[in-house]
Amino acid sequence: MKAPAERRGLGTGVVFVVATVFVVLLAGIAYYASIGNTAPAQAHQTMPQATASTVTTRSAVSTTGSSASTQPEMVQVILPYRVATNQSYNFQPSTIDLIIGINNTVTWTNDDSAPHVVSAMSVPSGAAKFDSGNMMPGATFSYTFTIPGTYKYDCTYHYWMQGTIEVGQAA
Repeated sequence: MKAPAERRGLGTGVVFVVATVFVVLLAGIAYYASIGNTAPAQAHQTMPQATASTVTTRSAVSTTGSSASTQPEMVQVILPYRVATNQSYNFQPSTIDLIIGINNTVTWTNDDSAPHVVSAMSVPSGAAKFDSGNMMPGATFSYTFTIPGTYKYDCTYHYWMQGTIEVGQAA
């Protein structure tokens, strides 16, 4: 029969092995969780800063029989992957020109792995401020602009993320 000290030695070795396996398992889970909760692979590419880019789209006209109808276009703004950690990134695009009735709806899509909030900092007189609330990765937020003027917005979590929308009347 072994002395109590010898039995404890075997137990300590087993505890050490179990603890080591547990730590390695937790590290692996943390690693796979960090890469598994990201945006799709195409969003992981390095995206240049777009502080000077502008999107202006025109109406899409479809003909059905003898009548033609104008379908408003929606403008997409992407919150790119790693924008929350890289201050050289921004909304893509960060500057947009819209025309009421033509392309006055904007949809923001969070392609980042961090949450964001799209929130109006300043709006024209008579316009309501917009706020997306907390946008988790993959979430979208749409807003239709109905009053002409300049709208400035930001991400309330990341001060460097700022955008400008110029809304005009149709001619």
